[in-house]
Amino acid sequence: MSNTLTDLISSAAFNLRWFDVGRRVQPVSRKAAEAFEAGAAPWPHPYLRQAWCGLLLWPTDPTGGDPVVWFLQLPLDEQGKLLLPIRDRFLKQLHGALYPEGNGSNGQQGPGKHLQQALENSGLMFTPAAEKRAVFHAKAAKLLHRPASDHYPAARAYAKDPASFPWDQLALQGMADLAVRWEEERNALAANLSRFATPALVPLCQCLESEAIDHRLAEPLIHRAQQTLADSEPDLNLVIGVIRGTSHSVAKGMRQQWLLQVLQSEAGRQGEVLAAIGSRCCDDLQVPELAQLWLENLSDSQPQQTFNLLLTDLLFLPQLRNILLGVLRNPERKECVARAFGEFLAPSGN
Repeated sequence: MSNTLTDLISSAAFNLRWFDVGRRVQPVSRKAAEAFEAGAAPWPHPYLRQAWCGLLLWPTDPTGGDPVVWFLQLPLDEQGKLLLPIRDRFLKQLHGALYPEGNGSNGQQGPGKHLQQALENSGLMFTPAAEKRAVFHAKAAKLLHRPASDHYPAARAYAKDPASFPWDQLALQGMADLAVRWEEERNALAANLSRFATPALVPLCQCLESEAIDHRLAEPLIHRAQQTLADSEPDLNLVIGVIRGTSHSVAKGMRQQWLLQVLQSEAGRQGEVLAAIGSRCCDDLQVPELAQLWLENLSDSQPQQTFNLLLTDLLFLPQLRNILLGVLRNPERKECVARAFGEFLAPSGN
């Protein structure tokens, strides 16, 4: 029996590409995936102490049928590594489905159908948020050199001239295709993002969180959010959308200045805003000033349960742990931070 999922899928005549679909949709190298499967290395992008995996399988025979997509939620140990008993049980289930007679050859049905049945029985399958599914399919189509979805032309037309196309006829899959192909559409997007209707801009931002957009796109997005931040009642959906849409941008300094502005505003005390920063912009919290403001706002404005959930997630990240603990243990920390951290360490309800 194969010792890894990669080997087993290969033996079933499928190619395999691993993706992480936790904080954003991003490829995971074969080397990193194989080390994770072997229990030798942690999952590179843990989220809520789980590995949220997207697996793209397609037949090695070009005439062998359509690609297959699996979404697996794999629990991690204290070091962020795969729990090997879960791996072994899953491999045994898959092997039993592929080779039901135990003779090393699969049955009459195609291997894809056998694998899908075993997956559904594994208890490890999950359904990502709609925008992540859309982005995954857009990235898969691009990777496999397949055309974008039928919804892409409408999204392109809207990007070229938002006034000429009704935004309510845009599909999420089309926006995902647009986001994944942002470099091809850079000029139109840079010129017209300021004119996008908010109900069209927010889903585009949700898809752009998986893209390393440059300053030409980040700047108009941030400007839109700054405008609403200045209103007496800011549009929090737009603020959160722009936090997500710029979270993977290479315009790091621009984003961090924007996050500082958000955290210094009343909007920066809202739970969904703080959660968006903690989950999507966690690398920016390596800046001590941002980490301190985020922890102060979180501890002062949110229930203890929310503080515990977000902090537990981030303390699991090696690059953040010492920075956050430095703020939390600082003798000059605010009282709200001291109280929330104390409760985190020793819950009074126990």
